[in-house]
Amino acid sequence: MAYDLSKAKVFFASCLFFIISTGLASFLPVKILHYNLAWFAGLIIFTVLLILFWQNKPIRLIFWVGLVLFLAVWRFGLALPIDTPDKIWHYNGQEINITGLVVKEPDVRNNNVKYEVETQNFASLQRNIGGKILITTNLYPRYNYGDELEIKCQLEQPEEFNDFSYDRYLAKYDIYSVCYYPEIIRTDSGRGNWFYKNIFILKDKLRLILDSGLAEPEAGLAQALILGDKRDISQDIKDDFSQAGISHLLAISGLHISIIGALVMSFLLGIGLWRQQAFWLASLFLFFYIILIGAPASALRAGLMGFLALLALNSGRLNRLTNSVMFAGAALLFVNPKMLRDDIGFQLSFLAVIGIIYIYPVIDRWLDKIELPKLRGIRDIIAITISAQVLALPIIAYNFSIISLISPLANLLILWTLPFIMIAMLIGLLLSFFLPAFSFIFFLPAGLLIKYIIIIADKLTEIPYAYIKLDYLNFFWIVLYYLIIIGFMVRYSYNNK
Repeated sequence: MAYDLSKAKVFFASCLFFIISTGLASFLPVKILHYNLAWFAGLIIFTVLLILFWQNKPIRLIFWVGLVLFLAVWRFGLALPIDTPDKIWHYNGQEINITGLVVKEPDVRNNNVKYEVETQNFASLQRNIGGKILITTNLYPRYNYGDELEIKCQLEQPEEFNDFSYDRYLAKYDIYSVCYYPEIIRTDSGRGNWFYKNIFILKDKLRLILDSGLAEPEAGLAQALILGDKRDISQDIKDDFSQAGISHLLAISGLHISIIGALVMSFLLGIGLWRQQAFWLASLFLFFYIILIGAPASALRAGLMGFLALLALNSGRLNRLTNSVMFAGAALLFVNPKMLRDDIGFQLSFLAVIGIIYIYPVIDRWLDKIELPKLRGIRDIIAITISAQVLALPIIAYNFSIISLISPLANLLILWTLPFIMIAMLIGLLLSFFLPAFSFIFFLPAGLLIKYIIIIADKLTEIPYAYIKLDYLNFFWIVLYYLIIIGFMVRYSYNNK
């Protein structure tokens, strides 16, 4: 029977349809999405009809689809801001005098600093106001996580600029108000979450150690790799990495963490560890890595996807984890449905893990056919890297307007160094805590490997036609690309049953 689907397939289809419905909801007009009561009523009606017609499989399927659709749209509507006097964005366009708390690590740029501030008290109204403001101000004086600030500024609504949807980008963090170069007075310090406060103190100490043990530009790249901090990387290096197709090294995304975790596991297998030992050590490495970069929400989501990638590699049959990945994606979108359309990191995370699950076995089997030797995990590094990026390629091309033709070669020449760099830097950091005067010696191996990466990226981008710049990528080509990949995978799966 066409409707006799297994529970696993029904679960998979439900999660996938919820993800698709969330994507569709993101394109609905805001006015329609604000009809929360109507969408919730539809959800209840379809739930009741599903129960009443449970024995009729075709009708049950229709009502189940309706229930999931209404659930996705209702949840997306709840995530949108409501313009009420107790929310800070209600006062956009006005000059305000408000007290707030710095709730994230400061985002230090070349010419300014951005602070995410959770509002507390509106002085002129003598009342508490909820919501967050993104403040852009001078590099000095510097404020820290947990500082309480009194702010006077012209509150503005974020706007799109240079074809970049800055308003939607901030909305995924629930930020709907910005102000530029306000008057700031620090009224208190040392507040906020104890865990995050100490993590940021540790990061500052590690940043100083890296600066003392490595010269530029190696120190800046080391901070990006191990601390997720890109503030000291020159624009030339960023351009080289983008053109070489290795810019994922500079971003704490699911793509980066999935590749890092998979490479560490392959490295451990290559040196002779059992699969279970390699899996748990790689998982432990990911855990401490995420703590080290400050455990922001984006890194926690990326870490979840990275862990699922490790589970996929640890499993004898990768496709058994498909439901886990789909459930993780649906659960993350239920928490924050705005991520699907506007969070590139989430998109790359999800696609990287799916690529490892579905594309990696194909590449691995093809490498078996051409009898490419394992070479202590080097072959796995090649297969994992390519499979993680196959599905991510259109997203990278669409958002960054560049396609790197040299990317496979660049990743092959560079990614094998990452496990060694990570280990060398962690050893260097540990030894430098006790003997800081010799930090330049402790970081010498890591510094040489990082210099190697910089040189390779620079030389590869000098090759003619190493990359293609795109003025505009039509969405039709993205859809066509994924349809071809899906068609190929369906045919491959059918031929290898």
